[in-house]
Amino acid sequence: MPKLQIRLMIVLSILLACIITFDATFFYGMTVSINQLDTQIQTLKNPEIPQNMNGKTIMYFSDLQYGAYTDTKRVKQVFQEIKSYHPDILIFGGDLYDTDTKINKKNQAMLVSLFQSIEAPLGKYAVWGEKDLANKDQIAKLYKKAQIEVLDNSHVSLSNQSRNSMRLVGLTNTDGIKTATENISNKTYNLLVTHEPDNLVDEQLSTKSINYALAGHAHSTQITYPFLGGYRKEKGAKELNTAKNKNLAFPYTLTTGVGCTRVHIRYNAKPEMHYFILKSK
Repeated sequence: MPKLQIRLMIVLSILLACIITFDATFFYGMTVSINQLDTQIQTLKNPEIPQNMNGKTIMYFSDLQYGAYTDTKRVKQVFQEIKSYHPDILIFGGDLYDTDTKINKKNQAMLVSLFQSIEAPLGKYAVWGEKDLANKDQIAKLYKKAQIEVLDNSHVSLSNQSRNSMRLVGLTNTDGIKTATENISNKTYNLLVTHEPDNLVDEQLSTKSINYALAGHAHSTQITYPFLGGYRKEKGAKELNTAKNKNLAFPYTLTTGVGCTRVHIRYNAKPEMHYFILKSK
């Protein structure tokens, strides 16, 4: 066989292998990975966590994105998973509805009912995502009915019927850092939650007494190729994302979220929630 034919066959074989791999990736991402909701379990240890909060638990999830790609069935599965863990505290990291999703009485009532079904005796909280702000008034009413407290550049004390407490700080944007962190000190354990990871990079936070931080937003772009990273850059997660870590003044967790937006696929970025167990050293 001539050398030219051999080279051509090699090239065609490589192209065929690439096409098969590409198709298999998308098939897996659209049928398997997208339904593999994972709950990451982690212990937060710190001497500033008061003894009365020792052993208490937090369930954190973000980016529900109810709409075209995250339907009622999938949303109910998410909340059923949350209920199975019986968290003491529930924190939602923003983006309740997906872009252009019509908010109506039916889906509002469904979401209110699901949030109400989570007991979380020490409180249920949320921060604003960028998609929430387009329907802020409607979602604020929904949260009020569901007994969800929105932390909009503010903080709240978390305690277990004791004077000693820790602080939950909700940051909407970097302009609100001063307000959100006002009066918090290094004598308390301060957990910060924000929607967009890039908010955490702001230099103002490096001088604040933050013990741990949580963010979401980027979904790890939903499609993450080995060695190449995400298929797109997300505004609000360009400086800090799951493929681009930074050494900040505090440790942090970036969640891939539980919903989908733009495309109905997840590859190397399966949906996840985070269950934290508080431990006082």
